[in-house]
Amino acid sequence: WGTDGLINRVPARWGTDGLINRVPARWGTDGLINRAPARWGTDGLINRAPTIVIAVMIALCVSSILLPPGHASAHVIATGTGRITGQLLDGSRKNAPLAGQTVTLQMSQDGSARDLTTSKTNTHGVYTFTNLATDKAITYALYISYEGAQYTSNIITFAGKSAQQMNLTVYNATSSTSNLAIIQSTVLIREPDAQKSTFSVSELFDFKNLGLQTFVGSLDASQGKPNALFFPLPKGARSISLDQGFAGYKPIQEADGFATNAAVYPGDTAFSLSFEVPYLSSVYDFDYKALYPTVLLSFMVDPSIHASAAALNSQGIVTAQQHPYHVFSGSKLLTNQEIHINFEGLPHPSSSASPVDLKTIWLIVGFLLLLAIITTVSVLSRLRDVKKRHHKSNKHVSKNTHVEHEQTHRKPASTMKERSASTTKERKEALMHELLELDKEFENGTLSHDAYQERRARTKARLRTLLSEQEAPRK
Repeated sequence: WGTDGLINRVPARWGTDGLINRVPARWGTDGLINRAPARWGTDGLINRAPTIVIAVMIALCVSSILLPPGHASAHVIATGTGRITGQLLDGSRKNAPLAGQTVTLQMSQDGSARDLTTSKTNTHGVYTFTNLATDKAITYALYISYEGAQYTSNIITFAGKSAQQMNLTVYNATSSTSNLAIIQSTVLIREPDAQKSTFSVSELFDFKNLGLQTFVGSLDASQGKPNALFFPLPKGARSISLDQGFAGYKPIQEADGFATNAAVYPGDTAFSLSFEVPYLSSVYDFDYKALYPTVLLSFMVDPSIHASAAALNSQGIVTAQQHPYHVFSGSKLLTNQEIHINFEGLPHPSSSASPVDLKTIWLIVGFLLLLAIITTVSVLSRLRDVKKRHHKSNKHVSKNTHVEHEQTHRKPASTMKERSASTTKERKEALMHELLELDKEFENGTLSHDAYQERRARTKARLRTLLSEQEAPRK
């Protein structure tokens, strides 16, 4: 949880292909994630995105040729006297050593991290890294990808020592969810945004894997629904952000939520995400579905929202991150059990108009446009009558004079008509440009929904009037 009561999130967006385009990860043309360099996480672990450079690949080839069989390949980085050794253990087989596996060493300094080198385990599962810098400002960590899951060590520092030992334990993968349960699910509902008519939701799931195998889901949907880890989402959820537990894995959009091939390790594994939920009225029915057996469910609702839930118990007001929340709790939820919590008193923008008000406004605008058209036609008709009477009263004027008069004034009349058409065209282009600018401001979020609708309606009304005035002379 961040200092603002929300989860420190890694932004995610739904792509047009139904996948989540996550930052910093990007979907590659092969359907996999082109991963960005790893970064040290706030929990002291590595948000993993392994990268292997050509130099490391060459070093691997050279070391595999020079080292005799049965010895761990230690890749030398001639920057110091530090040494890290350890053993790769198979937790699914009573911590038996694993040979022939590649372990990566990552170094972090001054807020940036990079993959330093790799080591392949020998017949005893031992890996070794030598000639490492021992500066206090430098920290190290080990990680490995094994059977679709990623495993990371604790942070390693030399702290005045020249050698450190750090073992890594991995587990066999399984696709069965029979040993999975949620020990606690926490749903935090933040104060609604009246201008956007949305409220923010943050969810934290504490999973427990009771087995000795890591659950690794598959996103293959060729046989129907993919056998993966599922997370439900309310209808219309947007601005979806994924954080803890999702780094380095792929999510895909599914009905009423999303699936991911993220791993659930033996013991405890946590996942966190957040999103926004739009609402259309002052009441909202929040539907929560327990996709896995859940020991404890807690809703933390901002007190500005009047919440009630028949299936949950009210625990009163508690303070978290210096902010009060109304807590509701339930226990022993079964798989696919649904919980409904009702929200009332959701705010709306004070300047927003109801659907009836908008309809009335459009009727008034339409009436004014019709009145303007009728007035314009009436004026033009009277002008034609005046011209006819004037023409009859001047029949005694000679033909030559009439011709001379017509030739004298033809050009100015044409010029005035051209100027009028030019002015009308410029006004039309200006109004069209104004509509485009309004659309851009609304899409960029610099203009509220109500102000956008009001200004757009006013501009379109001016445009319709201009077009009506332009069409009337043609008739």
